[in-house]
Amino acid sequence: MKTFEKFKDEELIKKILQHDQDALGELYHRYYKKVFQKCLSLIKDNDEAFDLAQEALLKAFDKLKNFRGESTFSTWLYIIVHRSCLEALRKRNRQVAINFQLGSGEDTEYLIECNNISQDQSDMENIMFSLINNLPENERELLLLKYSKGESIDTLHSMYHISSSAVKMRLKRSKEKLNQLYMLATTVGLTEALSQLG
Repeated sequence: MKTFEKFKDEELIKKILQHDQDALGELYHRYYKKVFQKCLSLIKDNDEAFDLAQEALLKAFDKLKNFRGESTFSTWLYIIVHRSCLEALRKRNRQVAINFQLGSGEDTEYLIECNNISQDQSDMENIMFSLINNLPENERELLLLKYSKGESIDTLHSMYHISSSAVKMRLKRSKEKLNQLYMLATTVGLTEALSQLG
């Protein structure tokens, strides 16, 4: 196997575009850890960050022919990584919004009563996305684990080292808080609702 350790990124890219698999391997190993750490810092989940890092690198390698050298390769790559992570977060929070809105049963009672909904689906999701994103980290994390990742009350009880009833109470309070903020956002505006979280 050829070694490319002393090659600059741009030199590796030229080799890769000539179908040199060893150069591709070098570029991958050069950036994988950094890409993974960047994903992890944004996503806060090891497994998801691992998958996103792989996907982002593959996407970048697939688009190498579009790299013009107007910035460094690392800057170009991190833009792709950042966009991939933001898209993953958008999907995750969109799912949370839908789960809150369409939930049924004891653990997923309606966050928003249907007769109070006047916005269309897209507006609702955008408002909920903004509110969830601006919650204190501990509240946001608990809600995402329960309603996006589908973790059970028992699992959350073990993770947080608190009783199941305490987990349910925290979830209930966070949902009530979101409900109040949502109503505020739809009556006087999102800015005013977000100011309540400041």
